[in-house]
Amino acid sequence: MQLLSGKQNRLKARKSAAPKGPQVQREWGRILNRLVLIAVVIAFVYGVEQLGRQLDAIPVDRVVFAGDLQHVSRDVLVDRVTGHLAVGYVGLDLEAIQSELEQEPWVYRAIVERVWPRELKITIVEEAPIAAWGNGGLLNHRGKIFLPAKGVADNAGLPLLSGPDGSAIEIMRQYRLMSQLLGDEELILQRLEMNDRGAWTATLNGGAVLVLGRYEPLEKLRRFMWVYRHQLAADFDRVKRVDTRYINGLAVAWDETKGAKGNG
Repeated sequence: MQLLSGKQNRLKARKSAAPKGPQVQREWGRILNRLVLIAVVIAFVYGVEQLGRQLDAIPVDRVVFAGDLQHVSRDVLVDRVTGHLAVGYVGLDLEAIQSELEQEPWVYRAIVERVWPRELKITIVEEAPIAAWGNGGLLNHRGKIFLPAKGVADNAGLPLLSGPDGSAIEIMRQYRLMSQLLGDEELILQRLEMNDRGAWTATLNGGAVLVLGRYEPLEKLRRFMWVYRHQLAADFDRVKRVDTRYINGLAVAWDETKGAKGNG
């Protein structure tokens, strides 16, 4: 029994010492697969980097401006865009270009788009002012004040609105409501002002000034309109000033340099 055990031990030792061919091949196969995978990943990353460099190198061949440019200089727009083109077509920061262009006072909105293969298209929407504001400013339809370059403000035919900081939207709202009331009698509101104390003053075509006070300016204007229809319309070109702050009536100041109609 001991002799047999010794033979068995020597047989086991020989088997363990013998090379394990299939296992070795499988191990080398796994190593080779890993090396191939690593090589593929490196090649892919390298290819992506090379492609990125090639795309970054694509220049912008053409910048196209669209839109009805009445107040914005094309040369000024080109100057603002040029500094963004050095990064190439793919690297363009469209939001940065849009923000840059919308810093121009007359630019209400800039729409910036890539057009394949190498074109940058920019559509400009200009401001459409509805009123002049204060000293040299303009007011757009959203109640935003913008300040054109000195000497280029186009406010011909626009009403003049003015008031404290932060009051533009409320003044624009009151202007629209008052204009509707006055329009029923073909009167035109040419100027509307709210002072620092909140008191309203309106100036009509022909120069007549309406003092509306601090409270309920629209109701006071309605009261004025009633008096205008029944007593003032026929001779309104002689009216210089109307004070509506009285509870039960109006105070009318007349322009004495103008004679009453029908007085020879």
